[in-house]
Amino acid sequence: MLITLKGIVIGQRNVGENSRFLDILTEEFGVIEVTANAVKKINSKNAGSTALFTYSKFCLNKSSRSGRSAYSINSAEPVYSFHKLSADFTALSLAAYFAELLKYTSASEQNAGNLLRFFAISLYELERSVLPPASGRTDFAVAAVKSVFELKLAQILGFTPDLIACADCFCYEHDEMYFEVSEGRLLCNDCFSDVNGVEQACFVLKPPLLHAMRFIVFTQPEKVYKFNLNEKHLRELGFITEEYLLYHLGRKFKTLEYYKKLTKGN
Repeated sequence: MLITLKGIVIGQRNVGENSRFLDILTEEFGVIEVTANAVKKINSKNAGSTALFTYSKFCLNKSSRSGRSAYSINSAEPVYSFHKLSADFTALSLAAYFAELLKYTSASEQNAGNLLRFFAISLYELERSVLPPASGRTDFAVAAVKSVFELKLAQILGFTPDLIACADCFCYEHDEMYFEVSEGRLLCNDCFSDVNGVEQACFVLKPPLLHAMRFIVFTQPEKVYKFNLNEKHLRELGFITEEYLLYHLGRKFKTLEYYKKLTKGN
């Protein structure tokens, strides 16, 4: 059976001399493994469409093996290629981290339209962050893209933090608010002093940082990257979003460790 769908290639594994297994994030079926026969040949018509981080329209052969769906490429047409990411190792390593997150969190054969759209937006912003200023881009750091992706992904996966107000007294804003990672909740300074045993699981949020986190959570993916933080607060945001997402996923990621090695000291 032939099916047509759009998706982004988020992983590749070589098979023999000329073929590859591809991990493709699709709207209809989540992350699926697709066989791309002879795609490594110089004259392959599908080489560009199956490159890593390419958004393409695929015509796939779908069959069933041992009760599971199997896919192979019949034809493919590129829609947009994020090939500029390859010019910057830091941006490329971050894209690889995003891809590993998606492969871990996206169930096969389930709709992933929100994830696909958000991933495409994030790759676009990541690509813009490494283009020269003359291109007219906004000066948005690679680290900011990481923070937004982590917190928004947590929300899409169902781990939405409660950032509306203090969980105890409903205070909306304080000079210092505390974000409790394990519960995903806010505590104002007054209520935090009355709670025992949560200090190690909390981050202090100054108003600019709290406003940024609220913006990320309550803004649609198409506009979520339109905010600014100074370098100090951006670093703090990076610690918080990473800790929050990894805590609720319950694991570490090798691609993240590689990214952090590349950015150590920056």
